[in-house]
Amino acid sequence: MRDQVAVITGASSGIGRECALMLADAGARVVLLAREELALATVADEITERGGTARHIVCDVTDAAQLEAAAARTEEWFGGIDTWVNNAGVLLYGEFWNTPPDEFQRVMEVNYLGQVHGALAALPALERSGGTLVAIASAESFLTLPMHSAYAASKAAVSAAMDGLRRDLIAHRIPVNVTTVFPAVIDTPIYRTARNHMDVEPSAPPPYYDPVVVARCVLFAATHRVRNLYAGGASRGMSVLQALAPAAADRLFGRVGMPMLRTEQPETDPAGNLEVAHDLARSRGGGLPRAGRRVSSYTWLATHRPARWGLTAAALLGAGMLLGRRRSR
Repeated sequence: MRDQVAVITGASSGIGRECALMLADAGARVVLLAREELALATVADEITERGGTARHIVCDVTDAAQLEAAAARTEEWFGGIDTWVNNAGVLLYGEFWNTPPDEFQRVMEVNYLGQVHGALAALPALERSGGTLVAIASAESFLTLPMHSAYAASKAAVSAAMDGLRRDLIAHRIPVNVTTVFPAVIDTPIYRTARNHMDVEPSAPPPYYDPVVVARCVLFAATHRVRNLYAGGASRGMSVLQALAPAAADRLFGRVGMPMLRTEQPETDPAGNLEVAHDLARSRGGGLPRAGRRVSSYTWLATHRPARWGLTAAALLGAGMLLGRRRSR
């Protein structure tokens, strides 16, 4: 990482902030992109105080020209781009029929087209460096929670688009790696800044994870060629449930999911940050019932291959010994 230049969108808080800190601590020179100047400057100053190198650019991912300009400026500053992390996103709570079409469109513009714009801006530089594009999707790319139709649709679009991009790159022998990260429920300010059609503040179903779990996936992707990573074992579990028992998932989340998405606190700011940056985005907590866990055993094993191979070998050896004992009887 000491030779890398990394760009992170949505870097002012939550997952983006944690990715910026971790990549900078590992030695990368980082460029932070987001809509809120003060929050970006705060993160950049924190990186500098820790001995890292950071610059920031106020940028709205819905504007392709702004992202192209940010990529060009990064190359002017540092000579290239090695890792680009598309992370910026917004969240919306509302039943399908209570979500206006313009809000479906806005969520898609930020969460999906924002990543398309970022990828298009980054690809020329990444082709020159043989670098990596990291897309932050969601466990809801494959399993949608109640009241999250707009959000989940945008994240599913991200996952599908990255699959297509990856295959285009392979077909044309372009040496750019594409990694999609699927976080579970992460304790970030996104829940406090969500567009909310409920009369109470939103929540999310446990288990909860700290943004550092996602940042470790991004750090791994920046230094290893990997296709998909699941940030939190719950994310992998959701993908398996949806693949093997979608009807059961319908009943489970349809009947018990709604209460887990609600708190008892009255909603005071239903507009959230869907249209404009929000001051709450500067906070570190997400307003969830408890702080997220900082370690996921599943994700640790996925990003520590020797340990995974060792456990697999031990399991196979143990199974072989058990089988041998049974046969000897």
